Amino acid sequence: MSLAARLLNVFAVPGEVFDVVNASRISIANWLLPMFLSGAVLALMAVVIVSQPAMQKQMHDRFDQQVKVLQEEVKAGKMKQADLDRTVALTRAIIAPPVLRVLAGGLASMFGVARVFWWALVLWLLGRRFLKGRLDYFKTLEVSGLALMIGVLGGVVKLLLMVNLPKLFSTPGLAQAVSDFDPLSKSPLLLATANVFSFWFIGVLSIGLARLARVPFFRAAWFVFAFWLLQESVLVLLGGALGQFAL
Repeated sequence: MSLAARLLNVFAVPGEVFDVVNASRISIANWLLPMFLSGAVLALMAVVIVSQPAMQKQMHDRFDQQVKVLQEEVKAGKMKQADLDRTVALTRAIIAPPVLRVLAGGLASMFGVARVFWWALVLWLLGRRFLKGRLDYFKTLEVSGLALMIGVLGGVVKLLLMVNLPKLFSTPGLAQAVSDFDPLSKSPLLLATANVFSFWFIGVLSIGLARLARVPFFRAAWFVFAFWLLQESVLVLLGGALGQFAL
């Protein structure tokens, strides 16, 4: 099976693709190309998000609110005016659209790259610790990379939705039902994780783990889904907590 066939067939017959991966020699291309595609799509999504007028207005409004709080601290003698001026100047430079696009795109691309290695590690640990399989990390890396093609497609769909729908955040999931999406609120963040491509991605990862560990699909899926649910819950809680200190 050629690389192009593996990248395409993972959408329709992932079990056959992972059987080929399991029986073949290690192929760097199985995870390297999806890794670059994931980073590129996420970077483009981030640039589109921070370029939207609604997002820029939201950030500037929060910035103005924070400045007012700091001005009160200056009046109370808890902060020096010079320190406030430096903080305001630095923050204005960071949230300037050109700088913000570069920062958001760079961080998003790094996340896309790291996600391949992260899920490979997760599958490797789940397979060896709970499924008692003798898994090779480089094989789980191939499974993670090929499965990430689902995420790449999901990113393209989200990007098209954001460009064509008059909403700050548009996803093929429950978050689409929220009229005023606040990315710093816990409830919308939780809804954003419940989308078609997330469940599809977890399902394909489960198939890959089951084939590598040679266990039934539902046994592997239980551990993968449980970990994903725990991970997303932690991320939502952290996102909500960080939102309390965000501009």
